[in-house]
Amino acid sequence: MALPFSKSQVVRLGERLVKAGEPSDEDLVALSELLLAYDDTLACALEQVRALGFEPTSRVKNTGTILEKLTRHGGSWLKSMQDLAGMRIVIDGNRTDQNEAVARIAQLFAAEGREPKVTDRRVQPSEGYRAVHVIVYSEGLPVEVQVRTRWQHEWADMFEKLADLIGRGIRYGEPPTHWWSAIERMTEGETPEKASAARRLYDISYKWHVLTVKSAISLSDMIDALEEAEVTGGVEAADLRKYWADVRQHLADLREQMDGMTPVSERGDIGTLST
Repeated sequence: MALPFSKSQVVRLGERLVKAGEPSDEDLVALSELLLAYDDTLACALEQVRALGFEPTSRVKNTGTILEKLTRHGGSWLKSMQDLAGMRIVIDGNRTDQNEAVARIAQLFAAEGREPKVTDRRVQPSEGYRAVHVIVYSEGLPVEVQVRTRWQHEWADMFEKLADLIGRGIRYGEPPTHWWSAIERMTEGETPEKASAARRLYDISYKWHVLTVKSAISLSDMIDALEEAEVTGGVEAADLRKYWADVRQHLADLREQMDGMTPVSERGDIGTLST
């Protein structure tokens, strides 16, 4: 399906969306028209992938996520953003099954005339995120197909929720958003001893969140090592079962920690801690 705008018009739209403090109604309508074109393309690609026997979930990026990406990467990013339309397949199997699924999907869309692009994020993980992404072209537009193992999906789902709790920037290697500004209000008029104790508590809280992120990334590394060991047979089955039990418990512990956190979006005292 053809886009409703030229590439230069899409670039200008992205730049206006970034520069505007509040996007205009006209630009929001234009963005909606652009996303409708991707939605139609995604529907076509879904039919093709389902014909292979897969059961993908799918989405077209929402306005908030697009604005977040444009702010991070610049307005011209809208023209080259390859994951405006995407689907996800979770493989009930090991990495060999994951590789086979990727090969079948790539072969299917190679017949469309434009070679699919495969990005193996197991080899180049981003802050612990691992999967295989296949950019396919359906009706001339890109569609991102994420192929994950069950464990990769479990971890990614947990880390996405953690990002919602302590700051979306952790997905890009940024430190957690810290609620530091309120400490000055809270300690106003207090004795130096009480103010010092409160600042120390907030500082420790920040460090705890940093450690939580590092722990989550280490868990992803362990999952990756175990999935590799399953395929190569380098570890005894009994030891693998023990390690997988440890991973399961660690994942449960992280989720329990997250249950006690207040989402960044619900805090009224968010600030920035200089380090």
